[in-house]
Amino acid sequence: MRSIMCLLLFLAFACVVPDVHAQATVEGRVTSGGGGVPGVNVRVGGTERGTATDSDGFYRIVDLSAGSHVLLVSAVGFETVRRRVELPAGTTTIDIALTQEVIAGDEVVVTGTMREQYVKDSPVKVRVVNTKRLQRGQASANLMDLIGSVNGLTTQLNCGVCGTNAIRINGVEGPNTAVLIDGMPIMGALASVYGLNGISPSIIERVEVITGPQSTLYGTQALGGVVNIITKDPENTPTFSGEVYGQSTREGSLDLAVSPHVGRFKGFVSAHALRREHYVDDNGDGFADQPMRSQIALFGKGSVDGPGGAPMLNVAAKFFGENRTGGTPGFTDALRGSDTVYGESIYTRRGEFLAHYRPTGLDGLRLEGAFTYHDQDSYYGTEHYVGQQQIAFGQATYAAPLTHALQLLIGSTLRYETYNDNTPATSDGADRRLIPGVFGQGEWALGDVTLLGGLRVDHHAAHGFIAAPRLSAKYRPSYRTTLRASGGTGFRVVNVFTEDHAALTGSREVVFGEDLNPERSRSVTASLEHILPLGANPLTISVDGFYTRFSNKIIPDYDQDPNLIVYENLDGFSVTRGFAVSLDQNFTALPLTYDLGFTLTDVFTEEGGQREAVAYAPDYTGTLGATYQVRALGLEVDYAATLVGPKRMPDFYAENFGRDGTSPLYTTHDVRLMKALGDVNSARGVGFDVYLTVENLFDRTQGSPLVGAATPFSPAFDTIYTWGPIVGRTFSLGVRMNLR
Repeated sequence: MRSIMCLLLFLAFACVVPDVHAQATVEGRVTSGGGGVPGVNVRVGGTERGTATDSDGFYRIVDLSAGSHVLLVSAVGFETVRRRVELPAGTTTIDIALTQEVIAGDEVVVTGTMREQYVKDSPVKVRVVNTKRLQRGQASANLMDLIGSVNGLTTQLNCGVCGTNAIRINGVEGPNTAVLIDGMPIMGALASVYGLNGISPSIIERVEVITGPQSTLYGTQALGGVVNIITKDPENTPTFSGEVYGQSTREGSLDLAVSPHVGRFKGFVSAHALRREHYVDDNGDGFADQPMRSQIALFGKGSVDGPGGAPMLNVAAKFFGENRTGGTPGFTDALRGSDTVYGESIYTRRGEFLAHYRPTGLDGLRLEGAFTYHDQDSYYGTEHYVGQQQIAFGQATYAAPLTHALQLLIGSTLRYETYNDNTPATSDGADRRLIPGVFGQGEWALGDVTLLGGLRVDHHAAHGFIAAPRLSAKYRPSYRTTLRASGGTGFRVVNVFTEDHAALTGSREVVFGEDLNPERSRSVTASLEHILPLGANPLTISVDGFYTRFSNKIIPDYDQDPNLIVYENLDGFSVTRGFAVSLDQNFTALPLTYDLGFTLTDVFTEEGGQREAVAYAPDYTGTLGATYQVRALGLEVDYAATLVGPKRMPDFYAENFGRDGTSPLYTTHDVRLMKALGDVNSARGVGFDVYLTVENLFDRTQGSPLVGAATPFSPAFDTIYTWGPIVGRTFSLGVRMNLR
């Protein structure tokens, strides 16, 4: 709440800052074949001014000096446009039509090297997914429902009663993925289970994904990869926007947002509310198929430009509150902790504050800070769990070219986190960690070859100095072909009760077989990207290989005793390896855009000469997405499908409860029809979109995710026989409005 008050005070102060400069504004729409193109980079040459087009292709750049400028307009799959324009004082409308061509990598990203650069120039491969692509075929207020549409990323349902889940990258467990908000590592272990479900797509501009080692820049916990959630830029948000939808599950969602612009200040404030209070038990196990939820989120973001028009200060704050209840028909929150009516009830309260500052006159220096507070009050049957986690994070970086070919980045971080709960994990008092760190990297361009080397050193009070080196290389012999390779190490301190939901839910006793040591990893990745011209319909083919070897891996053992979950460091090693293939293509004449991905993984442990597949890691996954525009009708048809291969399930399910030891292959299919209404061709008009979605089109479900459902208070009860969808075919009807 303090974070929100700070933001409101900042907004009030910024709104009275006078505009003392003669200003020009340029706005317009970027189109291709008559339709708006979202996610296009529009930048002003010679300045740091720029933005990305919204979902309808509109852009707006303010606070420019009157006079001559060069607009640089670029997007993957399109020819870059460079247009010189004369801007008088006031607002000028400039529409730009793009031509599809064989070109790739003109999206600007920050995650790979912690500085802005085009995808094609980054020595580290970064996948960029905008919100429109994430939401293809679905209506959801939860990022975790959508992330599985990205090739190589899957969501693992960790509880069949309360619905918590986590992200896996290439089969690696969720806590090994560093989730960032605007580059800030503030999610924490507790939030990796609960906080991710509170991120609404309505505040997301894009998601940047890196697979493989990233500990050099983002801390020693980025063992498996990085998911960086970039929130919307206030400069490019509509004056007012709103979206509402209702589902056949009786879930309703409402999003409202406003974007005040006053002088050099630009703001974006949004409110999100979701409610689902209908009990459904289609699989007949006596438990709700999905939990009932009441959720509210408030988000504010403001930015102030420096005297020269370059971004100077950016602050954001978010509050999230949710009550989630699942269980038998008679369970309500009034029965929390009941030993006669089984239910699980989770109360979540979370606050975040982030700030980015670029001092004027000191090009290359960037100061960033963040604070988050996460409070959890939960009952899993009679098991009461109360946990609080606070994270304060500060970072200073300086980026500068030493020569024309050599870029240097140095930085220092300080992370302070506290965690306290009512479990044996903190029986001796709250866990407090102060982790200082320094890092540096150099990027050297040698013609077609770019080399990137870096080293990070963190200090942990309990483990001493931990070094995390990284080496990456890119070879681009032509604009059609790019090869990349990376190698690095990782280190992670594990908190079982915040990361593994199985340690709390159900009726099994948690046992620690030894004092747990930190996990360590060594990883290598390689990728090849090639563009086939195919006339005006370029096809981009990407092939990626990955290998990560873990030591001291902490894997829960469900099979020693059906009444216990035993946690120990693996006396051996664990490996995640495999490859991924993806295709992206735009057809100009149809018009049709599609992407296809397939990832094959081999995730196993080896101990005492015995090799065994890791439970819940799929053998392979696949994604397919397509968008077709019926321009004559103003209609857009989206289709999305996922493929999930077999997973090894814990042996005790098969041995003691008659369940299969391996899950079956399954697919899901989603379709969305969206009709554009209103004045969608005007940068100053009102646009309406009406959409209908059908999710899980063929009604594919796994059946009950529970074992021992008839006796939920007995040791036989468990909630994690989860491998596929629990909820069947779902219909949604929604309306979206933008006022520019």
